[in-house]
Amino acid sequence: MEITTVNGKTINVGVPEVCDKKLAAAELKMIKSDIKFVPILKDHETAAKELILNGFQERFGFIDHSLNPDLNCLTETYNGEGTLFLAGLIENELVCTGAITNEGNGECRLQRMSVKKEFRGQGIASMMVRQLEDRAKAAGYRKVVLETNIAWDSAVNLYKRCGYKAYKLEDAMIHLSKEI
Repeated sequence: MEITTVNGKTINVGVPEVCDKKLAAAELKMIKSDIKFVPILKDHETAAKELILNGFQERFGFIDHSLNPDLNCLTETYNGEGTLFLAGLIENELVCTGAITNEGNGECRLQRMSVKKEFRGQGIASMMVRQLEDRAKAAGYRKVVLETNIAWDSAVNLYKRCGYKAYKLEDAMIHLSKEI
């Protein structure tokens, strides 16, 4: 607890920190209650592409566009039977993305997970995973599979916290799955 004197009065400057923490918790609760998960619309396609590519640039320092052709037409690519691309919106601002695609045999693939930098660390990615799992289960899927770069610790830890188990390591990739 830090105490200082201002204009001859002794004050505790630690109090605003406590207030800031309470405010931050209140803001976080508001963010979580205000977020809406909706199927991607053309209006959000460019922002979704930028969000995903910015995450790759930030993480890897480069973008290989040949690995991401689906980002050029998200609404078309994820409009088929058994596919879904969700946008997480707060007051119409895109803050996160995630998708599922049909792998066959009652399995779907979780992919295109991304959270805007200033919204990370607030549980939004976990909320998106739960949304996708709930919708996958409602669509008849029994298992979700995914893969990510093994060195991407934050992603691997997110999926493990959400109940995913590693089933294969291949080159620089870790493959995880979860029964739903």
